[in-house]
Amino acid sequence: MAGSLVLVDEYTVSSGLASVTIGGGTSSTSGIDFAIDSTYNVYQLIINGLETDTDSSSVQIRVTTSGTPDDDSQYDEAAKQFKSYTTYADNSDTNETSWGFNTIGSTSGSAFNLIAYLFNFTNASEYSFATFEAATSDTTLDFRGKQGGGVHTVAEVNDGINVFLSTGGNIDAGKFRLYGLKK
Repeated sequence: MAGSLVLVDEYTVSSGLASVTIGGGTSSTSGIDFAIDSTYNVYQLIINGLETDTDSSSVQIRVTTSGTPDDDSQYDEAAKQFKSYTTYADNSDTNETSWGFNTIGSTSGSAFNLIAYLFNFTNASEYSFATFEAATSDTTLDFRGKQGGGVHTVAEVNDGINVFLSTGGNIDAGKFRLYGLKK
């Protein structure tokens, strides 16, 4: 699949940001449009080494419409959560304001990683949805994994992804990449 992926947008965080939007707009430095569009049917989002300045923050993800995060209560998800320190858990949520992931902290070594596939984002007649695999080391450096999917239950065109923290803390580090999967 590596030859089938085309880098569409990339952003590296090196100091505190309240949120990161990947796709969903025009770069202020290059003027290049990095929005998810109909060039590809499927997009892949990869987040590596997301770190925060705040303990017990969970990573949250929203779709964007015209570059603006959708904070409506239209996010549903179902997933299996794997934990290094106890048994697995089934998770499901409906009518949330974002898709949520495991908590991380400001402890050295605590980080969040994600691979997600994005579907139907450019189809105004369908719901946008994603499948995801996430891996996290939390505030006590215990490992957690989450595998599942989510749907934004609004038939509209979405052009990007917005990543933020549940506590309102800052994202201090991380590499965010958006790829298009060749048709």
